[in-house]
Amino acid sequence: MYVGRSYRLLDFALWSRRSVIYMIGVSGLAVAAYRLPGMSGFSVPWSIVLVLGTTVSLVAGFKNSQVLTRSNEALQAFSQITASSRMWASLCRDFMDASIARQLIYRHLAWMTALRFALRRPMPWESLARAANAEFRRRYRIQEDINSLAGELRALMGEEAESILKSPQPAITLLDRQSGQVNGLLKSSSIPPQVYSELMKLIRDFHDQQARCDRIKNNPYPRQYAIISSMFMIIFCTLLPFGIVPVFAEMEKLGGVLGSVAIWLTIPFSALLGWVYMSLDLVGESSANPYEGGANDVPISQICRDIEIELRSGLGETSLPVPLPPVNDIAT
Repeated sequence: MYVGRSYRLLDFALWSRRSVIYMIGVSGLAVAAYRLPGMSGFSVPWSIVLVLGTTVSLVAGFKNSQVLTRSNEALQAFSQITASSRMWASLCRDFMDASIARQLIYRHLAWMTALRFALRRPMPWESLARAANAEFRRRYRIQEDINSLAGELRALMGEEAESILKSPQPAITLLDRQSGQVNGLLKSSSIPPQVYSELMKLIRDFHDQQARCDRIKNNPYPRQYAIISSMFMIIFCTLLPFGIVPVFAEMEKLGGVLGSVAIWLTIPFSALLGWVYMSLDLVGESSANPYEGGANDVPISQICRDIEIELRSGLGETSLPVPLPPVNDIAT
């Protein structure tokens, strides 16, 4: 997630420069077609371009609105996990022996770790492998690229991690073990029924939030809408210079220096308009999967690290992991 005041125009221009290059090429082709003998005066009626542009604007607006909703829901899920984690740690510390409380809290940290790695795994429809995004990602690195799930679970759970790693769904297995141990504490009268009830509510909430995250991760923004939006955008931006070129060609009648270069103004102005539309689509597509580790995604690594520091500090530990600061204004 970008946490600076604003993206620099130069950074954004470099990230989206491929759309500018495409528009310059198409615009040059439009000017050449308008001037070529045998095709002289070729253009696309402006009314067609205008209607198509209106349609593209509506489709892009709908797509970006839905993408923003997905991103907000993804952030809300981890906000709820943060709140429930604090309550979980508080109940464990207040009503259990120190050794048992530590075991339950560390297993909870292991659950967040397993969930985090599951959400970072690549999916076929995600956009992180696109050239622009892959290039921009050189500015920062996410923890899941540096560390491994096995290494982090062993650090938190010791030998118990080996059996967890053999499970096809480590996060679900960890929640099941939490539930089993809490049930055992109730049966041995180690905790009162009221505390047992609150702990089970929290476990259910962790299941709910994991299911919420899995739904966002495993179900892409509907591809039919994404494909239509991108396809319409390319068609519109391709036809745009052919609709604009007659407007600038008419300016040749003004004479003078402006008249001699008027038609060539088609290229910069078409490139500018096309860049605006194509960048809008690119931003929407790059934000549609809020857990993949992009520059605008939910910073789940940072959130989980902050929770770990807070919970381990509550246990009285002093040897704590360091917070994850933003790198080039990007929180991961």
